[in-house]
Amino acid sequence: MMETKGKKALSLCILRVLEQRANKAKPLSTRHIIEYLKEDFGMIAERKAVGRNLLLLQEMGFPLSTYQDNGKGYYLEAVEQTQGANMPSADDPAALDAYLRAPRSHETEQALKLLQDDVPIYISDAERIRQDGSVFQKLALLKEAIRTGVQVSFRYLMVQANGSTAPQRETPFSVSPYALFLAEGFYYVIVSVSGYGRLLHYRCDLMDGLALTDQPVRPSQSMVECMNGLDVAAYVNRTIYHTDVKETHTLLCAEHLAGDLLDAFGDAVRLKPEGETVRAEIDAPWEPIRRFLGTHLKHATLLAPAWRRAQMREELLSALSTYPQD
Repeated sequence: MMETKGKKALSLCILRVLEQRANKAKPLSTRHIIEYLKEDFGMIAERKAVGRNLLLLQEMGFPLSTYQDNGKGYYLEAVEQTQGANMPSADDPAALDAYLRAPRSHETEQALKLLQDDVPIYISDAERIRQDGSVFQKLALLKEAIRTGVQVSFRYLMVQANGSTAPQRETPFSVSPYALFLAEGFYYVIVSVSGYGRLLHYRCDLMDGLALTDQPVRPSQSMVECMNGLDVAAYVNRTIYHTDVKETHTLLCAEHLAGDLLDAFGDAVRLKPEGETVRAEIDAPWEPIRRFLGTHLKHATLLAPAWRRAQMREELLSALSTYPQD
């Protein structure tokens, strides 16, 4: 059983239940849908929530037959056409990509396989893509690099105030690509750069002169934030959408900061005195933690998570280089 969490997943899971378990001869009641959601996806759903999402599927254009239509239950009506007849070919990836974002039925898996091949593209939204078809040539090259485990080189273009583009620098970048994702209408690639301890991402359509190199990629596990594997969804939410995600942070602070910690974080902080210091476990987003550390640099140290500690160290070293001793 695959566990699925989150309100946004409910419509998709209901759609999958209807595709796999219902038909004209065997429509499903709301109770049966709820049971299959729990059995197939580990999802607990209330009757009203299921009803709202069934209505949403209808509004999105899915051919849903309902109690009002047939007097028995819910199922997806057969599409009156040959399977895949209107599906674009893999030679037209822009059209295929758009097809995946339109109301569809049983052709979804086949279309997704044609588009993504063996290197999936994480899709964070359902917006129309905002690049022309040339970006797909770059995606194909990046997929090849990810499949074969080699670095890529390119010049990165910066968008100017008048809408034109110009190279960020003349010297090409050389990076290790790990994953692709689509967010806010643009395709991105997640990479690491030699000598830099954090993951970065680049817009694929702005990668000029993209080419494979003969250099092997840097192992993603060597990055502190990827020690337990690369979580693409978490990375996208953190860096693109700046989701207010709470993390557990461990700080070691001077004893006199106990009151400041309680004032700043309230019930989210747990304090444990340790001699002349206090250990604080805080469940909070990163930005307020970062501000607190910046305010109390001499008396507060971040102990965990390790990748945030590495990030803080890099920011401090960068600040020192920006403000050299006079």
